[in-house]
Amino acid sequence: MVNEVGPVDDRRLGQELAATLTEAQHALPAAGPEAIGAIRARYRRKRRQRAGLAGAAVAVLVLAVSLTGAQLTRGGGVPPVPPAEDGSRGVLRVWAVTPPDADPALRKLVNRYNRTAEVDVELTTFGNEDYKEKLRTSVGTADGPDVFASWGGANLHRLAREGLLTDLTPVRDEPGVGDRFLPSALAGGVVDGRQYGIPMSGTHPVVLFYHRGVFADAGVRPPRDYAELLSLVETFKGRGITPISLGGAQGWTELMWVMYLAERTGGPGTTADIIAGRPDAWSKPAVQQALREARALAERGAFGANFASIGYDDGDASRRLAIGEAAMQLMGTWEYPTQLARNPDFVADGDLGFVPFPAVSGGAGDPADLVGVPTNYFSVAAGSPHRAAALEFVRAASSDDYVADLVADGEVPPVTDAAERLRGTEHAEFATSVHELVARAPSYGLAWDQALEPKAATALTANLQRLFRAELTPEQFAAAMAATG
Repeated sequence: MVNEVGPVDDRRLGQELAATLTEAQHALPAAGPEAIGAIRARYRRKRRQRAGLAGAAVAVLVLAVSLTGAQLTRGGGVPPVPPAEDGSRGVLRVWAVTPPDADPALRKLVNRYNRTAEVDVELTTFGNEDYKEKLRTSVGTADGPDVFASWGGANLHRLAREGLLTDLTPVRDEPGVGDRFLPSALAGGVVDGRQYGIPMSGTHPVVLFYHRGVFADAGVRPPRDYAELLSLVETFKGRGITPISLGGAQGWTELMWVMYLAERTGGPGTTADIIAGRPDAWSKPAVQQALREARALAERGAFGANFASIGYDDGDASRRLAIGEAAMQLMGTWEYPTQLARNPDFVADGDLGFVPFPAVSGGAGDPADLVGVPTNYFSVAAGSPHRAAALEFVRAASSDDYVADLVADGEVPPVTDAAERLRGTEHAEFATSVHELVARAPSYGLAWDQALEPKAATALTANLQRLFRAELTPEQFAAAMAATG
């Protein structure tokens, strides 16, 4: 077994190598700039591997062989080899899906790690739709991430089965890591009995947010069933307020309406059929009814006239709710920390309220059932040149500091002691309510666009946009989805 080299030993080896070359500069002929550039590049590549003393020794050997093999002429001598351009630390690329100014807990985690680690974490964040495509095409490539966040589902299964992910089962089984999380949260990161994702975010069921002040001014209460929601649409339209803020520029925001209407109408088996790829899943009565209701909402003006050009990732849809331009918004509970970051006065004034998605009269679904994102997961690329550092970063997502930061952000971490952690905190009212929803939910399904294979998920969001714009009928939608295979 090769022992790992710590940062002090590695730096010392590099310093000794540089000193040796400096002492030899008068004994060796001068090398051209191209040769020195190639040597430095090789040294950086070898150093980034940090695979242990053996790897460092290979780097020394490469330098020595490269220098003696160069086409040299006697003269000016060899200058000392400078540090690598990245400060001789290497870069650990971490990708996540989050608005640029959100997820302070993740950014604090990065900052803490960078103070002590032997590599520098470079955090890159993406919007929802862009991110799914980046994961599909970039994991396992030279330009891909070392560590990345995902929703689990089909994409994680595909990457694991293609051998592109590191098996994190040994990390999960370490004391204080896997035993910290709820079993249901860990289960979403399992593929074929092995752990490929470690929970790294709060749990995010989709709920119906509303503006308490706008509701109070209208003298109405949040809807308990779908008929009441339809009545509220007319009430707010009559007051010149957009009933429901919808970032229709991204199709995944529209999916939430179809998912919940289908679940409330047909029960959780509706989702199971879709995820399993059963040929008639999209044409089943519950799904067709959900598609009709969703399209009818758009046609009656529930989302306003220009919802198709409103974005969520850029904060526009959330802003409309915050300023009272819209009365409601159906969104994952990440909306709370998003509002906290972008519209803090809205939260501080107590105007941000939420309720579960309303019941559908006569539906087979339990009104306590949830859909959304049970949690997000950190995975490690199998080909990462910084495997040890990447695993250490993933371990840090289970640390007390990180979980405490999630709670401070208004998140509900999927940990076994969540109730105790949330009690008495600044955001306790919201967080404990979400925790109770999750704890008593008979079913908590992963959002369809994350559970499906990437090709089908892309078609789903594109077809939803056409449905909401009245460019597809429910029957045409079902045919288009069935054609994706």
